[in-house]
Amino acid sequence: MNYSFYVIDDDLACRRILAQIIEGEGLGEVVGELPDGRGDVVAKIMYKLPDVVLIDLLMPGKDGIEIAERLKERDFSGKIVMISQVENKDMVAQALKKI
Repeated sequence: MNYSFYVIDDDLACRRILAQIIEGEGLGEVVGELPDGRGDVVAKIMYKLPDVVLIDLLMPGKDGIEIAERLKERDFSGKIVMISQVENKDMVAQALKKI
């Protein structure tokens, strides 16, 4: 089964690697991507209604936690996967509670 993915990360190389893995391994298709949490990110995601949102925890604009909260408020039915290099356990715990 192929899934649709939306990738949000401020690191272009990370977005490209994730897209290459997703599409190269036949996991699905990247239907959208954003470089940060600025603008109406939630509306853009809801327009595409991906199966999975891969989102960086820390970004310019809205962070991954805030975007996940807004998606849940809009009854987003897909899965949210938080990605980050953050090692702060409290911040990781907070993110996990939100998704």
